[in-house]
Amino acid sequence: MRQIIFALMFLLATAPASAADLTAKADQLLGIPYRPDGVRDPSGRWTTFEHPEQAFAAPGLNCSGLDYTLMRLLGATTVDPRQAARDRLGDSGPGAPKGQDWDFGFDIILNLTDQLKRRWLLPQARAVSPADTGEAMRGFPVEDRAAWKAALSQIAPNQAAPSQAALVSFSQPGRRKGYGLQHYHVGLILPDASGGRWLYQATPKSGAHKLNLASPEGMDRFQRFFAGPDRRALLLGVTLP
Repeated sequence: MRQIIFALMFLLATAPASAADLTAKADQLLGIPYRPDGVRDPSGRWTTFEHPEQAFAAPGLNCSGLDYTLMRLLGATTVDPRQAARDRLGDSGPGAPKGQDWDFGFDIILNLTDQLKRRWLLPQARAVSPADTGEAMRGFPVEDRAAWKAALSQIAPNQAAPSQAALVSFSQPGRRKGYGLQHYHVGLILPDASGGRWLYQATPKSGAHKLNLASPEGMDRFQRFFAGPDRRALLLGVTLP
């Protein structure tokens, strides 16, 4: 029954988002359990990025899978999971000097937005360049609240037209053998009509959930789990269709 409910909600939510219903659409994915590498493909199958031929009866998403599914739900991308996960600069993969998937988060937020108007929020806006790399582009320290405030203020409020959002890649010094740096986690930030800036993410303990980064309580909770030595947040502001 739960699978049928999610399938119906997804079918009803695939039209392009209006400024009035960004978070209402995204909220339909809240509560989906965490699945390593989990994603929902364009046909509605619950599968994984690495093995799209495999299907699961129950829903499951990881952080990248949530970003991908949200962007499709909002009508903002038409790429398939393999395209979303592609190595843009040929600098990762088996045997790569920097690690097999060291810049996966950096790649996926760009792959999902290639057809959209976009800019880096660093926290001040800067144009995206083909020369940008995951090593050079890391954003600002996660604990820097002033930088968060400046970056989030550049995402237009929910009632504005056209609709805006921000994809975010979190990076840190590599904690696994063979990695000097990892873009290890991603999320998607949506505004609401009352000034909220909601980070949608999927984590192993909480599944798909959201936090309001515009509220002191939400930022406190976020930073308790994500702040740390040289952990940084890279925001990619986008205009949705």
